Amino acid sequence: MKNKLNAISTFLRVAEAGSFSEAARQTGMKQSAVSQQIAALEEELGVVLLHRTTRAMALTEQGERYRRQIQPLLDAMQEMESQLRPPQQQLQGRVHIQLPSGLGQIYLPHLLALQMENAGLHLTLSLDDRVSDLVSEGIDIALRLSSEPPDSLAARMLTRITTPLFAAPGFTPINSPEELAVLPFVRFSGIAQAAPLRLISENKTVELRVNTVFRANSSEGLLQAIQAGIGVGAMQLPLVTQAVQNGTVVRVLPAWRLPDRFLYAVFPDARFIPLRIRRVVEMIESLLKTLPGAN
Repeated sequence: MKNKLNAISTFLRVAEAGSFSEAARQTGMKQSAVSQQIAALEEELGVVLLHRTTRAMALTEQGERYRRQIQPLLDAMQEMESQLRPPQQQLQGRVHIQLPSGLGQIYLPHLLALQMENAGLHLTLSLDDRVSDLVSEGIDIALRLSSEPPDSLAARMLTRITTPLFAAPGFTPINSPEELAVLPFVRFSGIAQAAPLRLISENKTVELRVNTVFRANSSEGLLQAIQAGIGVGAMQLPLVTQAVQNGTVVRVLPAWRLPDRFLYAVFPDARFIPLRIRRVVEMIESLLKTLPGAN
């Protein structure tokens, strides 16, 4: 088959775009040409890669396996070619990044600047606190907060995140952790309703049942609840520094905090990490050095 590499690239574009028409629009090809390339690739391989109907397109099981295996090979070729170009032209291709919603807001201006500096770089950003399936969702790099690295994925520890307790300035004074058991508390909705609150100091650990009166699935929602005086809450220090400086929240029980967690860069496959992805991680690491509560 002639131009097999072009057909493979077209197949990957169709798989990413979700339709022949969108892939044709992105590549500037006619839709009939896209269909012909896919059909020729399927004939060459002897398998059906895509289910087609008049309304939708979906990868077959063989098509999904082929996509997963061929994408790193094509990335490796592009990486090799990019190393031959001048440094200012090296960042090429697409990068799908998943970030925790709170930290993502901090990184967003810097990621936009990175793309503006590299016309060939195309970022897809997901601000999401859930644990996603990197492979099936096509995510190139995810930042995850955890007490330990993921078991089944390649991960690199970037920094430790401190999570103190905060309240609105006029909130009831708190003198000991035990008082939290009777005060209103706000928590992340991903934590079980009945889960105890674990706090640590320099030499002691306590677990408390708290009166959870508000739950949210985002850091911004928790911060606004704390600022409104709804209750006490724990916040990652980098996300609340501005509010502390503005005086809309104050730290309470400063000798105590939640157990520290670590920020990991997680990759679907450590065997090959393209330059564009490594540069994104380097930018994030550089920024982390300037954030309070990240060390």
